[in-house]
Amino acid sequence: MVRKKDRFWSYVEELDGRFKCNFCRRDFAGGAYRIKYHLAGVKGHAIDICTSVPEDVKKEAYLAIGGINKKLNSASSSSNAKESKTTLCSISKDLCQATNSKMCGKKDKSVVDKLLAQLIMVNNISFDVVQTTSFIRFVQGVADYGPEYKLPSNLTLQRKLIPNLMVKVEEYIRRIKNSWSVTGCTLMSSIWSDVDQRAFINVSAYSPSGAIFLNSFEVSRAKITTLYIKDIISSIIDDIGSDKVVQLIIDYTTNFESIGDMLIGKYPRLYITRCAAYGIQMLLKDICEEVDWVKKIVRDAKSIVSYMYKDSIVLSLMAEYTNHKELKHPCTSRFSSGFLMLQSILNVQDELQLLVASSKWKKLNHNERGTSQMVASIIQSIEFWSQGKEALLVLEPLVRVLQLVDSDWSTAGYLYEAMEMEKEAIKQQCASNQDKYMQIWELVNRRCIENIIHPIHAAATFLNPSYMCSEKFVESSEIKDGISFILENLVGIEEREDFMKQVQLYRNKVPSLFTITAKTMLKTSHPSKFNSFNIFYKR
Repeated sequence: MVRKKDRFWSYVEELDGRFKCNFCRRDFAGGAYRIKYHLAGVKGHAIDICTSVPEDVKKEAYLAIGGINKKLNSASSSSNAKESKTTLCSISKDLCQATNSKMCGKKDKSVVDKLLAQLIMVNNISFDVVQTTSFIRFVQGVADYGPEYKLPSNLTLQRKLIPNLMVKVEEYIRRIKNSWSVTGCTLMSSIWSDVDQRAFINVSAYSPSGAIFLNSFEVSRAKITTLYIKDIISSIIDDIGSDKVVQLIIDYTTNFESIGDMLIGKYPRLYITRCAAYGIQMLLKDICEEVDWVKKIVRDAKSIVSYMYKDSIVLSLMAEYTNHKELKHPCTSRFSSGFLMLQSILNVQDELQLLVASSKWKKLNHNERGTSQMVASIIQSIEFWSQGKEALLVLEPLVRVLQLVDSDWSTAGYLYEAMEMEKEAIKQQCASNQDKYMQIWELVNRRCIENIIHPIHAAATFLNPSYMCSEKFVESSEIKDGISFILENLVGIEEREDFMKQVQLYRNKVPSLFTITAKTMLKTSHPSKFNSFNIFYKR
């Protein structure tokens, strides 16, 4: 079998996936890249190079492998090797200069964007990688280094860079696990499905020292039962040590109470809460799907985004009027995306109204004339913009709470206060239009009780000195219930009296506890820093 794409293939025989060089008659199995490197005379790939190949064939083979390796065959005569190296390096240099001229000289971002898209597509990489911190830092690092940066070889990655990084990762994990003896840890468990609908149960651990991923269990949907989940969590708690696990956070909507009862029965000092971020996402979904006037605004906003991005000509015209500001797209699994989409549209209200009123818009050959007229009428509607702004007033505080609980540090001491402030804001809206906002307040209150707020959150708010010392502080029944929950479930019988004495000292803000230094820390430090400082101070 003879390949016609490159001329040098006429000097290669191929049969049943094996290649034979016609110059030295050496036989190669495996990928075609092996025979290319053999003919190109490139060392360093555990492949014997051909000493009989003519220079013109060698050059063509070198170009076929991308012209990226300048290590040439030195087995031939010194004069021929020197000439070959000079020629091939010159070819490689010309290729690099042409690429740099095209990409960097004109600073055409679209060219680089296409290279990124090609990289992701060819290597089957998840699109989400472009939003990861590590990828963004790498791209920024390359940009800061400049065009002289050369990618490391696969061997350098395999034998040096990755092993060195693994050592640091192992050191980080060891440090985190050692801290659990002092602070304990929180287990976080979630269920998710991939594109092939395979189900996974992921378990991570969090402590003040940091978070680490522990394990992932692939399971069939039929196996995800209360008892099965309980056995998985129990095995991890036993492996860590039950005295080191203080909390379990899960986002399962079914059999929550049953799982909790079984685990608490086995580990009495463990308390279980639902994932607050998941609960707030569900609350946002409730508001956007069950409150009619909000539902209509979100639906109209989706229509605008869908139409603007459906046609490249319409998109180009929109970019011209909005100065290339992008509209956010809704995401079926992230219900906060409805808020972000609506916010992005309201940020370009004037520009969109100018767009649909322009002669350029009217001259467009719209593929769907009825849809274009509907979108234009929405954008020109006063009601859409006024109610859109009202919807943002309702959703924005919830999105801020979501950002709070979705952060990388403990927010237990802030969640109860944040949700109380949100409920109060909705109440004020109800005062102006009770029919319009009462349903939202009921949804917020219901989700708080069922999915978001646990008694431990109210107690943590009481133990947050920055809130307890503020004018906003109200010692509510929920806070008292939270302290009672800790006393009854997490404090040993022999320690309860001392615990309540310390609570009373804290509640009375005794000077020995609330020193000038400690009060100064209220404005700058996490509650855990305040409490650890005073524990140290008392000793």
